[in-house]
Amino acid sequence: MENKRLFGKICSLHRRMSRENIKLFSDYGITPIQMQTLVFVHLNSENGKLICQKDIENHITLRASSVSTMLRTLEKSGLIERSFADGDARTKIVSLTEKGMGVCFKNKLLMEKCDALVQNALTEAEQAEFEKLLNKILTATEDYKKDV
Repeated sequence: MENKRLFGKICSLHRRMSRENIKLFSDYGITPIQMQTLVFVHLNSENGKLICQKDIENHITLRASSVSTMLRTLEKSGLIERSFADGDARTKIVSLTEKGMGVCFKNKLLMEKCDALVQNALTEAEQAEFEKLLNKILTATEDYKKDV
């Protein structure tokens, strides 16, 4: 089978679509993994779930020391607050500040803009097929990770 360099095209598309996101991160002095953490805390707290450091460690698969350092940075930046859980002085609950919620809101607007770009480029049928193909590729990459 001829190599159509599809991976290179996927990478190119990712870079183009990431530029605005990277600008958003740099405007707030945060990294993509920190943004992922803020969004994780935001989505869970919207659903009424209290998030502790261990939940974040499990979600983003980083060592406890790395997550602790990241949370300290986010706290110093005024994006999160940490408080002790009721009845357990060892567990700290992580919540977003108003500034942190604002960053998540701007990130959501950016994601919606990027989704609109993709959706406007494709018909409804093409979108359905594209999503099906992306899911197929994602599944194949999960299988690949298991074999490595």
